[in-house]
Amino acid sequence: MRHISWQAFALFSLVSCQALAATADQYPNRPVRVVVPFAAGGTFDLVARAVSTRLTDLWKQQVIVDNRPGGGTLIATGIVANASPDGYTIYLSPNALAANPALHKKLPYNAERDLAPAVLIAAQPMALGTHPSSKASTAKQLIELAKSQPGKLSYGTAGVGSGGHLAGEIFKSAAGIDVVHISYKGGNVAMLDVVSNNIPLVMTGLPNLLPLHRSGRIHIIGITSAKRSAIAEEIPALGETVSGYEFKNWFGFIVPAGTPKAIIGKINASVNEVLNTGNTRQRLVSQGFDVLGGSPGEFADTIRQDTRTFADILRKAGVSAN
Repeated sequence: MRHISWQAFALFSLVSCQALAATADQYPNRPVRVVVPFAAGGTFDLVARAVSTRLTDLWKQQVIVDNRPGGGTLIATGIVANASPDGYTIYLSPNALAANPALHKKLPYNAERDLAPAVLIAAQPMALGTHPSSKASTAKQLIELAKSQPGKLSYGTAGVGSGGHLAGEIFKSAAGIDVVHISYKGGNVAMLDVVSNNIPLVMTGLPNLLPLHRSGRIHIIGITSAKRSAIAEEIPALGETVSGYEFKNWFGFIVPAGTPKAIIGKINASVNEVLNTGNTRQRLVSQGFDVLGGSPGEFADTIRQDTRTFADILRKAGVSAN
């Protein structure tokens, strides 16, 4: 009986492997949705559309960008966590995914249980911008101004737990200043309020602010790096004033847990191909992104490491969304 049982098991394994291979070969055979947790027009939308356009060409199926802003990324994350694990719903996740467990006492999903990393796409520094008429045009002047009127200045971001929020709170802690956070549905929405001089500061992706900086509508005080960006060497790094300060926001594809490994593997291989062929890499690099790629396991390691790092940082800074 044992011999027959092992034969049956071997046959079942062979059939299962063949089924998975067939599933990956046929995927995708209908449109794929990429859920973006911020409003259209921002840096996440830019990355989503750059990659989705190339995947549409590669897969011969439409890859549709679905912007679902709000809830500090929780709305979009919940949509993907509850979607069918078939590869047809993909999340373009920010590193807010790693910060949310420390920000929220209760989440509508469990990232480790409900989601599976597919591929890390890119990372970028954030940029701190102000109105050109501001009295604080440098990081040193901003810190002095904030210290002279604690709690009076404010900065807008794409929402609680967004890259801009995390970068801003870490900067506040490192610089020893008290600046109020204002949550928007997208970094591009917040920066328009700075252009209109409704709020004094915005922290959002460098590609968002750079065109406005160069047209004179916003002044970038600095970027959230230890050193200057190759595409904007005239703009100081905030780390030049606040020693040791550095923050980069990452972008990666995540799918619902239970998605067949063969499909995750195909998404991973396809995105890596997109990032290394054609003009997608150059397009992203020219706008200040670090192009990454890599395996699902490497992305999983990044999420685990950042979850621990952000928990420690946010606890020390006393930041929470509740």
